[in-house]
Amino acid sequence: MSYIVFNGVNYSYQLGEGEKLRALKNLSFSIEKGSFVALVGMNGSGKSTLSKLLNGLFLPTNKSGQVIVDGINTKEVDEVGKKGEKDNGFTVFDVRKKVGIVFQNPDNQTVATLVEDDVAFGPENIGLSREEIVERVNSALEGVTMTEYRDRAVSKLSGGQKQHVAIAGVLAMKPEVIVFDESTAMLDPIGRREIMSIARELNKQGITIIMITHNMDEAALADRIIVLQRGEIVLDGTPKEVFAENVPRFGLALPPATETAYKLKEKGFIFDEVIINEDELVEGICKQLR
Repeated sequence: MSYIVFNGVNYSYQLGEGEKLRALKNLSFSIEKGSFVALVGMNGSGKSTLSKLLNGLFLPTNKSGQVIVDGINTKEVDEVGKKGEKDNGFTVFDVRKKVGIVFQNPDNQTVATLVEDDVAFGPENIGLSREEIVERVNSALEGVTMTEYRDRAVSKLSGGQKQHVAIAGVLAMKPEVIVFDESTAMLDPIGRREIMSIARELNKQGITIIMITHNMDEAALADRIIVLQRGEIVLDGTPKEVFAENVPRFGLALPPATETAYKLKEKGFIFDEVIINEDELVEGICKQLR
């Protein structure tokens, strides 16, 4: 059964009196629980707008559009502190506990001075017991290999370490879905690899991962890639299915290994399937040189 469902979703930004920018256009798709989905597209394609619809930060601007998370229609939840007014018993917190977002700039997510206090902020806000908060903080810090930094000032950490703390803060809420919204964009190659390693490990543990990225090597690690252009889905499939298409026409680069394989094909090399990573490329070349 689908965990997240978009039914005919539109979203428009109000630019001025009577003037709107339509960011998403009649989007319909679903995401299965436990999957790893990469969402890619050029700037302005609607990726970040979509991410904010996933946990109720934004709501569809058309009357018929629906975003459903684990059976909860985000349009039908009450605001925090007004539980029950819409007669279904759910608040926006119920959605946000299910879907956590890690944003691009970790500094914008920091709410406390010390690492462990920052990670504890979410659980404290939902009124958990002290014992439960301690357990969640310990587990979250261990999950991102930051236990030894728990007493450090967040401001003294590197960009990659700050992003680890941001992920820990999301993990402490025990979400079933984590959205990485360009979370590696401000990091160096080592930092990006570390975040991707954490994302893959969390997915192995059963957490649904939605990776919004410009990096096609990162997208290639997903089970499924959705390509957006001007607020519409133009490609949707496995990495091999998507990279078999003319992805550059949507303003996106191919993964380096895929691009190299296509160039080698022009020189007479034959590959049994679409190449999406360096290991596949090396194996394919070695087969033809034996």
